[in-house]
Amino acid sequence: MPSQVSDYRPISCCNVIYKAITKIVVKRMQKVLDLLIDYSHNAFIPGRSISDNILLFQELLAGYNQTRLPPRCTIKVDLQKAYDSVQWDFLLEVLKLFKFPTRFIGWIEQCVSSATFSVSLNGSIYGFFPGARGLRQGDPMSPYLFVLVMEIWSTLLRYRVRNAPDYQFHWKCTEQRILSLCFADDILLFCRADIPSIRVIKHTLSEFAELSGLKVNPNKSQIILSRAVQQEKQQMIDILGFQEGSLPVKYLGVPLISSRLTIADCKPLINKLDTRIAGWSHLSLTFAGRAQLIKSVLSTLHSY
Repeated sequence: MPSQVSDYRPISCCNVIYKAITKIVVKRMQKVLDLLIDYSHNAFIPGRSISDNILLFQELLAGYNQTRLPPRCTIKVDLQKAYDSVQWDFLLEVLKLFKFPTRFIGWIEQCVSSATFSVSLNGSIYGFFPGARGLRQGDPMSPYLFVLVMEIWSTLLRYRVRNAPDYQFHWKCTEQRILSLCFADDILLFCRADIPSIRVIKHTLSEFAELSGLKVNPNKSQIILSRAVQQEKQQMIDILGFQEGSLPVKYLGVPLISSRLTIADCKPLINKLDTRIAGWSHLSLTFAGRAQLIKSVLSTLHSY
């Protein structure tokens, strides 16, 4: 049971007419997202897949604990109540920065800022009062607006790294200049395991939180270090304020490790698949139909 006000989350009620309007806005927005959003983001962009992030992360983890390789660091960031924390003023500035038409921005502003809130206490409704931040859960437009907001994060990180001579890339990311992978509010960061690089990331996370309202949840974020200088290891953990993590790590529902996955590593995924298949026992499917159904479930299971 929630024990603090911060533990509660708003429930969004969007009527049919509102959803019809936002779906029209989304249809127009989708046409340009691929041109605006960096390839480190794969959520809700036509032609991009969640599997791209998983496969790339798995490649970066290969041989992660080998001692002959340079010091390296992976940071798994969890944003605290991401959708509920986006500042509306910041969102509108983002839309202007991407040069969306003024009328189009006005439509989005009306949709986003028309939300009002009330409090249900012991079954009675108290309110209504206006808000100043947050994207509605269940709104067709919210995921796309959030992706645009997160593109500012990537742009800010690239800018800070460019202007930080002491920052060093993860050794596998140097050639491609990979700094992060994003899937909605799931963020992975990669750098060399040294104090200057960690400080750049910490400063950028704090700056982005100040601008957008999106704050890191330190209790659910992790830093995974390999071959770090022992005397500096605890200092890097303290700078970020995150927990120290280890492999295997779960990313987008898939367990990932630096070596070949064992049956034990995949057990949660196998159990989830078994549970899904158990519900099909009453269906009269041919062998080919069962094979196709299993294939379709396997290819999408990691999305949920």
